[in-house]
Amino acid sequence: MKEKSFNRGAYMAVITVITVCSIILGSLIHLGGLFWRIPGVFGFGSHVGEGTISGVDSIGTFAAAKIEMDAGTLTIVKGSEYKLEFDGYPQGKEPHWEMKGDTLVLTQKMGKGLNLKTMGNLNCSVTLTIPENANPDMDIRLAMGSADISDLAFGTMSLDLDMGSCQLSDCSMSGCIVDADMGSCTFTDCSMLGCNMDADMGEITLKSCSFTDGTFDADMGNIKLTDAAFTSADCKSDMGNVEVSGSFSDLKAECSMGTVKVTTDAGSENASMDLKTDMGKVTVNGENRGSEYKK
Repeated sequence: MKEKSFNRGAYMAVITVITVCSIILGSLIHLGGLFWRIPGVFGFGSHVGEGTISGVDSIGTFAAAKIEMDAGTLTIVKGSEYKLEFDGYPQGKEPHWEMKGDTLVLTQKMGKGLNLKTMGNLNCSVTLTIPENANPDMDIRLAMGSADISDLAFGTMSLDLDMGSCQLSDCSMSGCIVDADMGSCTFTDCSMLGCNMDADMGEITLKSCSFTDGTFDADMGNIKLTDAAFTSADCKSDMGNVEVSGSFSDLKAECSMGTVKVTTDAGSENASMDLKTDMGKVTVNGENRGSEYKK
């Protein structure tokens, strides 16, 4: 009797379906509590058409900040003093702050429920200004909204985003943790010691950044480390590509569905690499290495 050959295409198709279903189910579970935090909530709809409020507060010095917002764009910029500004929030839904020891606690709540009409009318923002040499630790949690941070130095940086993206440019920090459920992470000209970035549905992009050790995980999205300088990195994308260029000592990259493309700078010829993809190809310095490459 003739032995049946292994049908790799059918096998990978089954694996693909299982992967997609798992990602969708995982995202729904992970976002299950989101509707209790997103803007446009019961009690908020009555404010539509009644106008919004804005405000500016001078705040004291702080060594750490804990920020939790249900709605709005958060911008953190460099200035000559500690200052908080907000705009576009209905009365009673504006952010509030207090000092707990040397920690700034900033909260903005919308309540509970869901009002899609109100969501479409939202255009609110918070701007936090801090001096150049403050170097605070930051713990930021946003339900619906993006974070835009530039030209500052921090201790540790933690970003937890339910629906929204984060953009950091010209920043330095000792450590960075990013957890984005639905949104992209973009870092430009930043330096970090250790970093751990996880995007469920979105792209992770680092441009001209330097770090010591990094872990990058994208369920549905690409991972791009462009013109990077690092000691070691571990990249994993379930549905997306991994693209790395720059100088490094150790790189691990794995794709379930996607390509792995690596371009090394001079001085990285002896770098250790462990690259593989289940559906796609591995390319190193323009040369096709099949589906797996170790060095």
